[in-house]
Amino acid sequence: MLETLSTLPQLLQAITMWQVAALALGLAIGILIGAMPGVGPLLAVVMAIPFTAAMDPVSSMALLIGIYQGGSYGGAISATVVGIPGTPMAAATLLDARPMALSGRASEAVTLSTIGSSVGSLLSGFALILIAPALAAIAIRFGPAEMFGFALLGLTALGALGRGSTLKAWLMGFLGLWLSTIGRDPVTGVPRFSFGSVYFESGITLIPLLVGLFGISELLIQANAQARAHDAGGKISASTRAFKTLVFRASNYLRSSAIGTFVGILPAIGGVTASFLAYRIEMMFTTSKEKFGQGNPDGVIASETANSAVTGGALIPMLALGIPGDPIVAVLMGGLLMQGITAGPTMFLNHADVVQGMFVVFILGAVLLLPVGLTFLRAVVGVLRLPQWLILSGVILAALVGTYAVQRQVFDLYLLIGFGVAGYVLRILGFPLAPVVVGFVLGPVCEINFRRMMLVSQGEVVEHLSGRPIALVVFALVVMVVVYPVVRAVWGRRRGAGRVVEVAV
Repeated sequence: MLETLSTLPQLLQAITMWQVAALALGLAIGILIGAMPGVGPLLAVVMAIPFTAAMDPVSSMALLIGIYQGGSYGGAISATVVGIPGTPMAAATLLDARPMALSGRASEAVTLSTIGSSVGSLLSGFALILIAPALAAIAIRFGPAEMFGFALLGLTALGALGRGSTLKAWLMGFLGLWLSTIGRDPVTGVPRFSFGSVYFESGITLIPLLVGLFGISELLIQANAQARAHDAGGKISASTRAFKTLVFRASNYLRSSAIGTFVGILPAIGGVTASFLAYRIEMMFTTSKEKFGQGNPDGVIASETANSAVTGGALIPMLALGIPGDPIVAVLMGGLLMQGITAGPTMFLNHADVVQGMFVVFILGAVLLLPVGLTFLRAVVGVLRLPQWLILSGVILAALVGTYAVQRQVFDLYLLIGFGVAGYVLRILGFPLAPVVVGFVLGPVCEINFRRMMLVSQGEVVEHLSGRPIALVVFALVVMVVVYPVVRAVWGRRRGAGRVVEVAV
């Protein structure tokens, strides 16, 4: 763990200028997209994946990680300037950043958000470097039974990704699992669910699935929504006064970074929870509680530092265990899959250079977020003035060109449109889309390790597992996670029925 940190200066020298350029471009794109209400960093990462096919793995991850980091911060700009959070994560930032802007302190509020995002991302990056290799060193000793168990454990996060109906989330996860089986059997080579079409025999590729489900469906949603006109007037620039908080409010930065990193490690909790939790905890520690919600800098620092620290924490289970508990991280796993790399403990052995490169670009991205974010402030405010139809036209053009450019097959465009319409219908019906991606990515991992486990055990699964305590613990966790929501729902209904009887009596 500490060895990786000690070699960080040498690793920085190994990063090429093209990789730094890809990272800076990703930060700029992420900031711009994150500031647009209703678009968000998830869509930006999805739209960028087709363009990473021709890049080397580290450069592609630099671009995607840059978008992830920049997008997590960009929502604070529109929350401050326009009064509408560009991302849900910036909802807590709005509580104090907007009052600061209305009182003539918009530059200070935005600068505080930028500093907080940079510090939170940087400290979570160090936690990523310390924790992920240690987890992977343990997980690397796992066999097919343990890997199958962890893949199942990752699938249990589907319930939390539903943000409402657990049943709908699991149904969408099973849809993703089924989509991953289309094509040729990985062992026998026999076509499955190809429906007699040679196009389906090679399986469904990730790009049309991602861009269609998230990109095209979002465009259809936005096209049906009422056009928005934002008032993004006023000059915004960097505030030197905000930098003094690094000394006088250092405890806030440290505390909020720790909260965000911890929440990020937990599957499917996300930046919204981290930002509001850090905001609430900061109210307990500060001596000026009455000023929260009226333009208190501590509220802006806590929210933005925490939601940006989630980015590093969320990468820890993805890299070490191959478990994506966040929609954007699931898409990042898809980006690695595009490069022929499967996230998980074996990645630290087979692609150690890529892992180290990801560590470096993450730290470097956190550092560059501050100058890039402050430099692009005026550009972002200018983009917020653009008509919505122009922004949507550019997005759909990038979706079509990017999807076709990967394999140069017209069939991918048909899949893109098909998944886009399906995603739109599912969203209208209230079905979450993120579980589809998790199921699609983890499906092959589940299948291959399950079949390996069956071959190793020669059909004696119970006897095989009895000698593998780690696998038993993981499977017990899977059962607990699946059963707990059911027990909670039944218990809640019984308590509700008991109250009704008491009232009737």
